[in-house]
Amino acid sequence: MQATWQRVFARTAVALAAAAALAAHGQQVRLRLANSLCTSMTTQAVTSQLVPPLSSSASPASSVQTALAQRLEQQRDSYFSSLDTLVPFNGLYATGSADQSFADNFGGRYSFGLEWELFDQGRGEARRNLDRLKLESRTQYVQLLRDMEQRHLQENLLAVEQMRNKLLAMLYERESAAIRPLLERRRQELAAGRITRADLAEMEFKAERAALRGRHYGTLDDVLVYPQAQELINRIEDVQLQPHAELVERAAARSPDIEMQALLADRSRFLPSVKDNTSVRLYVERARDFDRGPYHVAGVRVRIPIGNDRLRDAVAESTAGLYQDQRESLRAALSQKLALLSERLRLKQNDMRLLQAENRMIRQKAELACYRLDHPVSSLPDADRDVEEMTLRLHELQREILTARLDVLEVLTQVSALVKPRAPQELYSLSAQQAQR
Repeated sequence: MQATWQRVFARTAVALAAAAALAAHGQQVRLRLANSLCTSMTTQAVTSQLVPPLSSSASPASSVQTALAQRLEQQRDSYFSSLDTLVPFNGLYATGSADQSFADNFGGRYSFGLEWELFDQGRGEARRNLDRLKLESRTQYVQLLRDMEQRHLQENLLAVEQMRNKLLAMLYERESAAIRPLLERRRQELAAGRITRADLAEMEFKAERAALRGRHYGTLDDVLVYPQAQELINRIEDVQLQPHAELVERAAARSPDIEMQALLADRSRFLPSVKDNTSVRLYVERARDFDRGPYHVAGVRVRIPIGNDRLRDAVAESTAGLYQDQRESLRAALSQKLALLSERLRLKQNDMRLLQAENRMIRQKAELACYRLDHPVSSLPDADRDVEEMTLRLHELQREILTARLDVLEVLTQVSALVKPRAPQELYSLSAQQAQR
């Protein structure tokens, strides 16, 4: 009986020793993993809040709209100047006539000279037709410019979206690599009975999410070259838009829609007028009649229609008023849109600052947890799990902060499309205060 108890006691001791050794080994594995995570945080790879340089695989020639928009804007002044240099017909005609009488005693007659037509198919009508063609040409050019600006904005927004895709592909790949050892540890803990299936399922979900999204964003092809705005992107939280009134003034002065309304209003001066049928001709000529010798003559021929332009002037005035109301309406719409975009930009900047504040808080907690790894306190729970969770949260915050930078850039791109600044200083300024990173 005594021998039996001795054998049971020996087996129990061996089992306890093995369990203790296994627990010690598991504790060493956990500490090694947690210390590795602490080391990765000190390299700033997880806590960096700056967008790294991103290279596009697209050809520079793919940015078609950008090149065309720049070309149209550069050619605009020269094109309008060319239109202004066109001059109308001066209305000066060379005239002549000759005939011969069939009677033997009458002979022939002739006349030749110069005639200056001031109205009605002369100088006035030629100027009127040329002005109409100039107005139509300006209107068509502004329409082309407006359509090109819209396509240019779409291209710029697509470039920002491609930057976001490239950035997310990199961040999800980095997050997936960070989750992989944690997932393996969770499986070991489940096998040892230290966690439940639900705890493992949560980590498996995070791993699958990072892997799926990483593959999705990694397989997207670049269509456009990314905008060269690296410094602006990494200081996007310091951007301060110029005063609203200045932005509205610039946007209204450079708006093709408002310019279009002014050109359309100018068409009212081409409404039919009494002057269109008025004829005034000055002439000088040398003539010879049948029974007279050659002689010189000068004079004026006038043909004036009977009527007035009161109805025509009323219609023109009404048309001009309608287009003036349209211009005021478009200006108000610009002001409202700029106000909306400005508020959206400030809101996204505020959201990014909140994420940065949370990032600082998590970093401080992570530093404390890493300190507890080196200086364990028996009354506090193990710090390794805290280090793991905060490391994953830092990965998520890094992704949210960097994509928030591109969100602000997207709104700033839309504001720039309205204001059309000649230089960045016309749109925004960068505050001297730097956000804590």
